[in-house]
Amino acid sequence: MTDSSQMPTPLHPSGESVSYQPVVDVDMLIRKAPGEVYRTFADPERICRFWLAESSGPLRTGARVTWTFKIAGAVAKVEVVEALPNRLLDLRWDDGRPLRIDFEDRGDATLVHIRETDFGGDTPAANAIESMSGFTLVLASLKAWLEHGIEGDLMYDKFPDAEYSDR
Repeated sequence: MTDSSQMPTPLHPSGESVSYQPVVDVDMLIRKAPGEVYRTFADPERICRFWLAESSGPLRTGARVTWTFKIAGAVAKVEVVEALPNRLLDLRWDDGRPLRIDFEDRGDATLVHIRETDFGGDTPAANAIESMSGFTLVLASLKAWLEHGIEGDLMYDKFPDAEYSDR
């Protein structure tokens, strides 16, 4: 394996150095109407059926809510920059990182697209990979619940040895 500190900096054809910022893009087709899928994210009781342990309030433009995740001690404050019912949730994590959830009408289904950018820290690529993994499971849990009535959170199985706040 090559030591990344010895690798040359990538160059643009112009000769300028290029830096890469990881982006998370996750999609899942949910076979329910956009209104139902959107409400499942925006409503504090419904979001806890497939993702969170607790949400302090609904996701409405200008709201600031606290999300308590199922893993014990994991809490985040989220600002709702814009909420367009049945179409968009534009959020900011407490560190300012954007999280955008789009709901695309596909007739009797909804394509949910989650995009997260601006990963900081010493390991932005690793942080993005972990985030992508998490959001993939969130959408799979959402699909199982809305389409098949199966409540469960796949995060329990991703982290079987973790301490959970709701178990």
